[in-house]
Amino acid sequence: MTGIVIAGVAHSHVDYATAELRARQDLSLLGVFDADRDAAARIAEPFDAPVAESLDALLALGPEIVVCAGVYSERAATVIAALESGADVLCDKPLCIALDELDQIVAACRRTGRHVALMLEKRTYPETLALQAALRSGEIGRPVAFSSWAPHKLLRDVRAPWFLDPARYGGILADLLVHDVDIALQVTGATRGTVRGWLGPQIDTGFHLQGGATVSFGDIGGPVLSAEVDWLTPAGSEIHGDYRMRVVGTEGTAELYWGRGRCELTTATQARHDVALDAGRRPAEDALDALLAGGERAAEATSDAILATRIALLAEQSARSGGIELTWEHTA
Repeated sequence: MTGIVIAGVAHSHVDYATAELRARQDLSLLGVFDADRDAAARIAEPFDAPVAESLDALLALGPEIVVCAGVYSERAATVIAALESGADVLCDKPLCIALDELDQIVAACRRTGRHVALMLEKRTYPETLALQAALRSGEIGRPVAFSSWAPHKLLRDVRAPWFLDPARYGGILADLLVHDVDIALQVTGATRGTVRGWLGPQIDTGFHLQGGATVSFGDIGGPVLSAEVDWLTPAGSEIHGDYRMRVVGTEGTAELYWGRGRCELTTATQARHDVALDAGRRPAEDALDALLAGGERAAEATSDAILATRIALLAEQSARSGGIELTWEHTA
């Protein structure tokens, strides 16, 4: 039985972790901590788990895995404390909100030999699995370009105040860009490239409602991702976000409509058609499996989390610096 704790429940993605607790027989929730004790209690109660008085008290319970889903600006400190305690970390995105924080997390992983994995749920969606199958079969050839759109509902009236505070939120690119960057990284296998970011309108708190980035993968002439993210989906929309990605390959195209449950292929031999979708996986399933497996799988999950986060943070830095081009590179 693997003992886990939950450190921070400020974001609803904590539900990804509790779904694993319900689905698996090999996990035990040892405790929950959040500065909002009532919120922590709501998560702990269904599992008959205690609510800890502090992060230190939570880590003293001796967990093997620490789940982090707290306020974004507090995540780096929580992740580092968990690693230093001897635990691995299963984190909601963003892993952190600043490049210096990311460097500190990397150093803590190396120092402790522990691992961190991000719950990158778009990887597990049926539409993404269909894209991967099309790439393996060669139906669309080698990918050369990605275009993605990730609109979200802001629902400002019900958002917690911290979420609308740029100092605690970190930025729209640091938060939302990581998913599509991660998919492009998985598809291309690139280890270096460039990134330029941009930011759109903002509300009175200084919170940006729109942004985007252009990310190159590999040398000049390699695949490029053009990504746009926003908090502009109308409240009346039937879905929270009409997430989409178009992948152009040398032999065809794939168009993913995550919000609508569709993947369309157009190839050299077939007109545009819907692909039959298999069942997806739970949002935290793959990341948790990697940590439980340890070894190379956990190390790969750590590397993936660090690199996708670094590119997203560089995009945020670029955008706040007038859209300058920055370079990124994978480091072991």
